[in-house]
Amino acid sequence: MPADKLQRILVPVDFSAASANGLLVGSEIARRFGAHLTVLHVEIATAAFTEALTGTNTAADVEAAAHGHRQAVQERLEEFVSRILGGVADAVVVDAIFVADAIVRYAEEHGTDWICMGGTGHRAIERLVLGDTAARVLRQSHVPVLTLRSEFVFDDFRRVLVAVDLGEGSRRVIEMGAALARPGGQLTVMHVVESVEELGLYRVPLQAPAEDVRAAVEWCEGALGDLLPDVDPGLLAPVRVVVGRPGAGILAVEREMQPDVTVVGTHGRHGFERLVLGSVAERVARRAVGPVLVVPNLVDSPAQE
Repeated sequence: MPADKLQRILVPVDFSAASANGLLVGSEIARRFGAHLTVLHVEIATAAFTEALTGTNTAADVEAAAHGHRQAVQERLEEFVSRILGGVADAVVVDAIFVADAIVRYAEEHGTDWICMGGTGHRAIERLVLGDTAARVLRQSHVPVLTLRSEFVFDDFRRVLVAVDLGEGSRRVIEMGAALARPGGQLTVMHVVESVEELGLYRVPLQAPAEDVRAAVEWCEGALGDLLPDVDPGLLAPVRVVVGRPGAGILAVEREMQPDVTVVGTHGRHGFERLVLGSVAERVARRAVGPVLVVPNLVDSPAQE
């Protein structure tokens, strides 16, 4: 769904400082686009609750302990939301063993348009978080997922970088970027011509002839131009085509431009493609300086099969 038609944003939180910032940013984005905000906490059984399941406890004891624990978590979440936002928002607690699965399932069952995940970044602990919960959400989600650095402060999405692979889902990714950039912003669309180094005799690197690289770049520039006729010309910056590995190429341009957000698409919805995410989107989300919006490719999603 284009950003200018956002209606429901889901922000998962775990009571950490990083997720508090994600909640603050998510609420600002919801206000910017007039969307409804839902705050979700996934509760995993604690040691105290597990203790209630053991020994000579009756079913009634277990039920009472579960109810009391759930009520305490709900109250903690509502206090957390009130303290961060200074107001009230929908605060929902669900019980699950696998956090990412629960986030994705809730988003699908409640018509969420975006998932906003706070707390990703360059520090080791933040990369670990992305490698676990956020990365799993990225791989499984059928809706766009925005990953945020813990220090990110939202103003607006005026400078938008969109990276596409020229596949069938590219137009949807560009439409999303254009919706974020308008009104009055700037949209830069880019593509990486993949160049994989090969080693020849005595492990000497082989390079493609320069004329072949130029031809590939020119063809991609033309292909990108064909994808842009429906975009407001006032938004468009010159297209960018770089040569290299996709993830590294996107990150290099992102660091050079320092856009307000980088939009990338995934490459597939099934099997191996879904697991590796083409590996590109996950790498960009993990290492980008600024926020990254990952837009799933829905061309071959179950709903369209």
